[in-house]
Amino acid sequence: MTRYRLPRSLQIKLLAIGAGIGAQGALGWFMVKSGLDQQIVTDKAVPRVSQYRLAAHLSAALALYIGMVYTAVGLRRDVKMTGAVNAGGSDVVAKLNTVLSSPAVKRYRALVYLVAGMVFFTAASGAFVAGLDAGLVYNEFPTMGGRLVPPTDELLDTRYAKRSDKKDNWWRNMLENPVTAQFDHRLFVSLPRSFFGTKANVQATTTFAVLISLPFLARSRALRSVLPKSSRKLTDLTAAAAVAQVTLGITTLLYLVPVPLAATHQAGSVVLLTCLMGLMGSLRRPGKLVQALQRHAGKSTRIV
Repeated sequence: MTRYRLPRSLQIKLLAIGAGIGAQGALGWFMVKSGLDQQIVTDKAVPRVSQYRLAAHLSAALALYIGMVYTAVGLRRDVKMTGAVNAGGSDVVAKLNTVLSSPAVKRYRALVYLVAGMVFFTAASGAFVAGLDAGLVYNEFPTMGGRLVPPTDELLDTRYAKRSDKKDNWWRNMLENPVTAQFDHRLFVSLPRSFFGTKANVQATTTFAVLISLPFLARSRALRSVLPKSSRKLTDLTAAAAVAQVTLGITTLLYLVPVPLAATHQAGSVVLLTCLMGLMGSLRRPGKLVQALQRHAGKSTRIV
């Protein structure tokens, strides 16, 4: 077995992951505590945790998972690359850096990072759907009450505002109104700029549409000859996971949110993020660990 000193950047990542595990446990208790109100216990009501704390707990868990997977993907890739170098492909790193420096690949990599962020926030919005039992309203698809968009007075119900000037109405509806929470999670749309005092509207783009576009873009004329083969395969896997996830979400809604389906849908978001982490890892530049492994690989016939 080869021994070497871990690069400082990797040491920091591992320390952050360890700290994240501890923080996640504390945040989990903070979430559960919100559902242990004495009044609920006395009235024998169904315990409900705060949707804010639930979203924070889920977001932290997903962020921790992303950090762990992305670190593992990077390490595995660097080890494989070092093996290729030791096998005689001394120019493999230079070739990969040349490919990743291509303007088309840079734009595609930026899009992948963007859609990963969209998936993350879509999953986080699902915590508000769960915390508000928003899946029990409008159990139909693609319409909501026979309309693609519910009535404005339902989406922006003024009863949720707590300020006298109602300026908190739009964000409180997003985070506290079950109808708006479900609508946002369905579409993950950008809010119209009219909410912020301007007349122009932001074009709404769904996470699913961007995910489905990834395999087609990967096979475009600008990318198909330069994009690594592993990246093209991972785009297909990501798109398939996205289709499965959306199908699960629609089925969960239509069947009034049975627990097994809801749990599978939540797990599907983790699978989708895992595919995206693999895709992002295939497009990252070789890390400093490559040099560290390369220096010591000759001392062992096997690197673990």
